[in-house]
Amino acid sequence: MKEITEKLLNIGLFCKEFEEKKLNSRKKLKVYFGYSIKNEYCIVFEIDRKSRFLQKDVDELEKFILEITNVNFKYKKKILSLNAPLCSKAKDKLNNLGWRVI
Repeated sequence: MKEITEKLLNIGLFCKEFEEKKLNSRKKLKVYFGYSIKNEYCIVFEIDRKSRFLQKDVDELEKFILEITNVNFKYKKKILSLNAPLCSKAKDKLNNLGWRVI
């Protein structure tokens, strides 16, 4: 958890009450919730894998958010910490949906 907080500090985001949520998933996926100093709710997905991150993976991330939270709840900051190659079409889709990739 120290590594992800350092990554967030490098982009200028400090989250207080930052906590990890366990998911029932086989994928190497970690989810962190918190809110920033400006009281904006943040969700951070950390993905560690060797294969390329594709458009279908973006759709899966959006499904995870709907499963975890209420349908009406919106996160101000959606951040993806990715340790894999990123497809250009997936990058465009993430940018259009308001994600920030680090």
